[in-house]
Amino acid sequence: MEFQGRARLWVGPAIDSNARRDFVSTSVGTQADGFLFGLGQLEGILRFGERVRVSGSYDISGRKFLFIPTEDTLVQAAQLEATVAFAQYFAIGVSGRARDRRGAERDYTDLIGGAVLDFFPSAAVDVRAQISAHRFLFYNRFAYSFWGPDGMVSARYRFNRRHSLSVFGSFNPRTYNSCARPPRGPEGTQDECRVPEIARADNVFGGGLTYSYRGPFHFTFSYSYSDQASNSFGESVQRHRLNATSGVRLPWDLMLLGSITWQPAIFPEGVYLSPDLTVLEEDENVSSLTLKLVKPLNKWLDLDLRYAGFLGFLPKNEFVYLRHVVSVGLAVNF
Repeated sequence: MEFQGRARLWVGPAIDSNARRDFVSTSVGTQADGFLFGLGQLEGILRFGERVRVSGSYDISGRKFLFIPTEDTLVQAAQLEATVAFAQYFAIGVSGRARDRRGAERDYTDLIGGAVLDFFPSAAVDVRAQISAHRFLFYNRFAYSFWGPDGMVSARYRFNRRHSLSVFGSFNPRTYNSCARPPRGPEGTQDECRVPEIARADNVFGGGLTYSYRGPFHFTFSYSYSDQASNSFGESVQRHRLNATSGVRLPWDLMLLGSITWQPAIFPEGVYLSPDLTVLEEDENVSSLTLKLVKPLNKWLDLDLRYAGFLGFLPKNEFVYLRHVVSVGLAVNF
């Protein structure tokens, strides 16, 4: 039996230019606030011989705002996976993920669990097929809670030690705890639900590819596309996502990390303006730029300065999501 693990604690102060994470018109400002943050991470891998592998991780993070306590948040996430290798090129197992977020009127629990099948015919190729059950509970507006199966296939090919290419495809049919809204009538009116009542059902398709380079510097470029087709008026959305991430070492033992994401959203039927089609998490569903400068102080301590900027549009409503976050943190590594 062999165990490998690590732990990390990151704490510090920060300033948020849009603490409430609001979409607003261009003539309306957002409310800024400072906050204290903390992030703890645990992860480990346990191996029983050459065939059995168990891995897990647990993260907990919190934010305490100075003047807007309604935006305080606590987020916990856990993942556990166990696989058994067989027939030389295969491994089968189970995998589960849980995420719970509380605060800022965006309380939710996201649960995913199922079976995985891995295929690794050579050191250069690995393929994974996964089928799971998915339950999402959105407590502030329970009508946006859903359940359904999740299916995904992913593959990675390593050209050599420095270059690799990954692809994935997924399909997630969802049934919601609400009825489907009918199209708007000629007067612009809209019934709350169809009669007879029809449950809201969405089909979510996704796919993408990622290229990675690992050498004197690190660079990753990815493109993904998701199409959420709903039988409820105004809830369909299509999203393209382009992301480039890079890391490079600088003089004086500094490490500079940067990531830029552009993800325009298309609402085929216009926008049904709800918090669920805007932002559940700060870096989901909007374009962003993040920069991080890290300075190791010794074997255990890192000091870092971070900037994150977020930009999103709701063109049908002429609303904008603009947010800047600057933080200074001290990280302890074990």
